[in-house]
Amino acid sequence: MKVSEDFRAIARDALRGRWLQAALVGLLAGLMGAAIFSSGVSIQLDMDDVSHLRGFFRSSAFAHYRTIFFLGGGIGLLYALLRLFIGGAATLGYAKYNLELVDGEDTDVTALFSQFHRLWPGFCLQFLRWLYIFLWSLLFLIPGIIAQYRYAMAPYIMAEHPEMTASEAISRSKEMMKGNKFRLFCLVFSFIGWSLLCSLPMFLVIFIAAAARSVAGAFVLLGLGAILSSVCILFLNSYCEAAHAAFYRDVSAPVTAEPVFETTDTSYNML
Repeated sequence: MKVSEDFRAIARDALRGRWLQAALVGLLAGLMGAAIFSSGVSIQLDMDDVSHLRGFFRSSAFAHYRTIFFLGGGIGLLYALLRLFIGGAATLGYAKYNLELVDGEDTDVTALFSQFHRLWPGFCLQFLRWLYIFLWSLLFLIPGIIAQYRYAMAPYIMAEHPEMTASEAISRSKEMMKGNKFRLFCLVFSFIGWSLLCSLPMFLVIFIAAAARSVAGAFVLLGLGAILSSVCILFLNSYCEAAHAAFYRDVSAPVTAEPVFETTDTSYNML
């Protein structure tokens, strides 16, 4: 049985010579709303936040730049709707890209757009995964996390089996992950060291910026730190997604029966 180290090794072999391509494809997939290993997101808004928002909308700053605020808000809303509409298809395309990557195929960015004819099935998959994870999260945090791992293989399944519906892919993922959820947890947890290392430049820049004599210099340092950390995280995400695809290949592989050897000895044939 393969362990986390094996999946990471497969991912590194698959990414050899393709790190930059994988990072750029991952960036494009993220901009389009792709989410392979998704998680539930909760937004809390208390009364203090509401009062602050009311004060801002009544301020002179908002009145003076109202047009800019409304224009920016409109663009942001359109972008959010676009991500919602194409995010599912982008998720399927990104799953296909990573599967082709670990399979050693000559894949490229076209794989990311190969599933855009399945906008509705992709949307249904994204919505149902989010809905189930959200509903389980209402019970408690732990059931929500377990649900996230339970349905993690659905995008790969649906990318490989276009005849399946979103519900069928989720059900197949549920069956596939029986006894494998902890293995996937260990794989995800094995990247925590790299995650901390990617965040290190930002933390160092924060300390340096705190000692800066000018506000402009502090902002420049913070911007550079954020860019450096984002680039590191971009490559790390490509590494993680390739390892997840390798994990799917392992858990989806059919169990082969023991080979049967023919013999002319009748004493063995009687068994």
